[in-house]
Amino acid sequence: MSSILHLIADPLCGWCFGATPLLKASQDVTDLPIKLHLGGLFSTPNNKVVDAAMIQFIMSHHERITQLTEQSPGTALTELLNSGNAVLDSTPPIKACLTASLAGGNDLNYYQALIKAHFIDGLRIVEEETLNQIAVECGINAEEFKQAYENLSVEQVAQHINDSRILLQRVGGQGFPTFALEQNNQIKILNHQTLYNNPTGWQQSLKDMLSSQLTH
Repeated sequence: MSSILHLIADPLCGWCFGATPLLKASQDVTDLPIKLHLGGLFSTPNNKVVDAAMIQFIMSHHERITQLTEQSPGTALTELLNSGNAVLDSTPPIKACLTASLAGGNDLNYYQALIKAHFIDGLRIVEEETLNQIAVECGINAEEFKQAYENLSVEQVAQHINDSRILLQRVGGQGFPTFALEQNNQIKILNHQTLYNNPTGWQQSLKDMLSSQLTH
């Protein structure tokens, strides 16, 4: 009886950054594969630069994220947002995550590297050069990554985003991140909000659910 933990998320989502310890704890649970679904939080047509209202909105969320998750975005991100030419567009990093798998890498590890690059290091993860560099740091062959990135079509990326949003709706998720556990072809949403700053408790709850399945 196999189980799958589904994570519906976005590399530019602050709450997904806050849930990083929960994802790492999930990865340490034996015999629990994790499937990543990326939902496209930001869509910026024509590379529109982040304006003052959006910056204020993001920073207010960062305060709440720090309070509830104990994960604090770095000052480098604040500097990026206030640079006057910051662009937030989820499509390039989502495309890069999908590329990581195609190029022989691990999409979860690459996704976590993107989260760190954006929220801690303040890097421009909408730019292909940055995405390529992160791939190399994740042990992915640079040429294979570049080739796979070029070969991945706009339609394929859009289809992944659409499928992720359909799954989010199906499990009753309200936004990113959403964790859902699939067991015996049934999938149910998990309440992670009360465990943001308790990855050990989160991990134990996953283990309990898996052992409960084995006894039925």
